Amino acid sequence: MAGRERGLLLLLLGVATAMNDLNIPERPPLLIPKCCAGEEVLNRDAHCQHVNETGVDMWKPKFTSEEGNEPQTQPNYQLTNGSPPCERQQTWPIYAYPGSSDRLVLMPSGTLRHYARDKKSLLVCTIFALDFELEGLENLAHPDEPRFYDYLPGEYCIDKAILEDGMEATFAQVCTPKPISDWTRTDFLISRIVDPLCHVFCIMCYLTIAIVYFVLPQLRDLVGNIITTISLCMLVAQIADLVRTFTEFSSHVSFLVADVVLYTALMAAFFWINSMGYYVHRHFKSSNVFLRSTDGRKYFYYSCYVWGCTATLGVIALFAHFVFNSKDPESTVMCSANQRNIGWMAIAIFFIPVAVLVIINVYFWRSTAHTISRISSFGRIHSKLKYSFQMFVKVFLVMTIAWLFFMLTWIQSRVLCYINISTNILQALLFLYICVLSQKRVTFHLRKTCCYDNCICTCCRPGEPTPETCEWGEEMHYIDTLDNFN
Repeated sequence: MAGRERGLLLLLLGVATAMNDLNIPERPPLLIPKCCAGEEVLNRDAHCQHVNETGVDMWKPKFTSEEGNEPQTQPNYQLTNGSPPCERQQTWPIYAYPGSSDRLVLMPSGTLRHYARDKKSLLVCTIFALDFELEGLENLAHPDEPRFYDYLPGEYCIDKAILEDGMEATFAQVCTPKPISDWTRTDFLISRIVDPLCHVFCIMCYLTIAIVYFVLPQLRDLVGNIITTISLCMLVAQIADLVRTFTEFSSHVSFLVADVVLYTALMAAFFWINSMGYYVHRHFKSSNVFLRSTDGRKYFYYSCYVWGCTATLGVIALFAHFVFNSKDPESTVMCSANQRNIGWMAIAIFFIPVAVLVIINVYFWRSTAHTISRISSFGRIHSKLKYSFQMFVKVFLVMTIAWLFFMLTWIQSRVLCYINISTNILQALLFLYICVLSQKRVTFHLRKTCCYDNCICTCCRPGEPTPETCEWGEEMHYIDTLDNFN
C-alpha cells in the first residue's frame, strides 16, 4: 500500500512539473472602463475631480452574478479610463442610488446590466439634457419582471458620482442601444419599409403636379399657381412625416422640428384651398368675371393672407408648446414608427383653424353650387370657373378625408395606422389624377410640349385643339406654332 501511494505521489509531481514546463499563458485581465481617471470621481457638476477634493473614497468595481450574489472568486480586472466610443450613437447617462428607479449591476463577465422599474425611468432628463426614449429595453417574459438591458464592454463606462445633495451614486455613461430589427414582424415591415416607400411615392406624385403646373405657361394662372403651392405644401408635409419614421439617429429636437413643419405645411395647404374656394365663389357671385388682368396681384394678396395666418398660428403654437406643455416632455408613438413630440395645446392651435376652414369651404361649396345651378348658359370664362370649381371640390374632399384619417392616428390603434398609410398614398394618387390626368386641357398641353404629331405612341400625340383643351386664343397660338414648325 505504501509503495502504491508513493507511486501515485510521484505521478502527481510529474504531472505538475510537466504543466509548469508547458508555460501556459495567464488569462488576460478583464478590462473595466472607468469614466474618470484612476483617483477621480464625478462631482456635483458632472466633472471629474480628485477624491481628495471631494472627500469620498475611490470607486472600485463590485461584481454581482445574474442571481444577485457576489461571486466566490473576484475576477482579475484592470481599469481603463475614458468614455465609450459610441460612433454615431448618442450617449446616455444613468444614475443609480438607493431609492432610484435605476439599478446598475456589473457582471463577472464585464457586462453592465441596467435594471429599470418602469418606462419613465428610461426617459432621461438629467444634467446632460439628453431627452429621448430608448427602444427595446423591456424583458417581455412577464410584465411584472424588472426591465433590463445589457451593455457589453466598449458600450459603457462606470464610476462613482456625487449628487447635488451630497449622496453618492453609481454613474454609468452608455451608448444608446440599437433598435432590434425583426424582419418577420408585420409592424416592423410596414413601419420601416412600406411606410417610407409610400412617402417617397407620394413625394414623387406631388412633385410631378408642381412641375407640370409650373413648367407649362398655359397653366400659370391663379388657379394653377394655387394648385402648385398646395402640391409643394403637401410635398413638404410628406418629407417631414418621413423624417419622423427614422428614430435611430435623431433627437427630440429633430422630431419637434419635423412635427412643426408637418403641421404647418398641412395648415398652409388648407389655407390655400380655402383661398381657391373663395376665389371661385367670389367670381361666380360677382358681375365682373374678367380675370386675366389681375391674376398676379390676386395671388400676391392670397399669399399674404395664407402665409401671414400660417406664420402667426405657427408661432402661437410653438409658444403654447414651450409654455403650457413643459411638464410633459416625453414623446408619444403615434403611428408605426412615427413619434409625436409636440404638445396637445400646440396641436389644438394647429388643427382647430383647419376645422374652421373646412366649415367655411363647405359653405363655399354649397353656395357656389347653388349659383351654378341657376346659370342657364356658360361663356368661356364661366366654363373655366366651373372647371376650377369642380377641381376645388374634388381636392377639398380628398384633403378633408385624409385629414380626418390622420387625426385618427392619435388613437393608439395599429389598424387605424395602416388605414392612414393607405389613405396617404391614395390621396397622392387622387391629387395626381384630379389635377393632371383627368384635366383634358392639362394633358393636351403636356402632350403638345413633350411629344409631336408623328410620335410612335399614338396616345401621346397632341391631336387637334378643341374647346375643352384650349382657352380663347390658344387655338390660334397652337396653329401658328405648327405653321412655324412646318
